[in-house]
Amino acid sequence: MDIKLNKALQKLINDKTSGSNELLLSLHKHIKKELKIFQLFPALILELKQKFSPFKNIQKYLGDFQVALKKKNKLEKFFNLYDEMLLNIYDNIYSKCKNTLINYSTFITISNSTTVFEIFKRLKKDKSHFKVYVSESRPKYEGRILAQKLAIEKINVQLITEAMLSEYVKNSDAAIIGADSILKNGNVINKVGSNVLAILCKHYKIPFYVLADKNKLSNNNSYDKKLMPSDEIWKQNNNIKIINYYFEEINKKLITKVFTA
Repeated sequence: MDIKLNKALQKLINDKTSGSNELLLSLHKHIKKELKIFQLFPALILELKQKFSPFKNIQKYLGDFQVALKKKNKLEKFFNLYDEMLLNIYDNIYSKCKNTLINYSTFITISNSTTVFEIFKRLKKDKSHFKVYVSESRPKYEGRILAQKLAIEKINVQLITEAMLSEYVKNSDAAIIGADSILKNGNVINKVGSNVLAILCKHYKIPFYVLADKNKLSNNNSYDKKLMPSDEIWKQNNNIKIINYYFEEINKKLITKVFTA
């Protein structure tokens, strides 16, 4: 295996702060650039499937790539399809949710979703003044990344902790999150803290929207929780048992609407 490629992929695998669509785009670029390595080592795809197991869109992409790789005349069609899809995906989602979101002036979200960022960026062109509360999202604090990106776009943004969600939900017009997976039963998998946000929205009668591309749709009705390193929560834990999960399930009854394209 090419050492340079291995390091690049390892960096991508270890990225715990980027959204799933951002990871997919980076992976797509890597595979296009280093196609010969994947042709020589098709087992790499199986390894990547395991490493990116929580992300439904990446699983579908790798499955499609696996099929195309077996039929070399299909590779060009595969790359063209994903080039077009990844280029237009946010415009397509925005076209579905624009007429709904444009009615709100204050939003609340959590973590770092590329889809959420791209939708807010497009909304800024149609609605110059609105505010976004971003929950920081422990343990990796991805919300800080989203807040910085929104600030660069000159969007009015305020960063809060998960403990402050209740106060800021009741002062919001709508909640928006991305999704790492949408289960067959309609439930959504997203970053831990999303379920608390959804429950609070239900309590305060605030609409709760999910934005995702169709590659997030799953054929499963359940997902396996993956326990993450405890020292991400507290390095000096004095033998205290620490539980660290990145993702959780949101019941469809708590979701106002899912916008997909």
